[in-house]
Amino acid sequence: MPLASFPAKGVPTPTDNATSGDVQIRVGGRWIAGHELGRRSGEVLVSHHGHLVWVDNESVRPASS
Repeated sequence: MPLASFPAKGVPTPTDNATSGDVQIRVGGRWIAGHELGRRSGEVLVSHHGHLVWVDNESVRPASS
């Protein structure tokens, strides 16, 4: 069985100033904690309790200190 490779064919690679750090994302009018893993075309890849999701850039803000 062939192994999957990253990036998968046809899937854009996060390239727009990929950074990592704690952020908050707006979901349903509430801000929840997450961890930024990368960016692409106005979207941010965020991890939240092990779940990865692409979120619109405007729905992400730096975490409060």
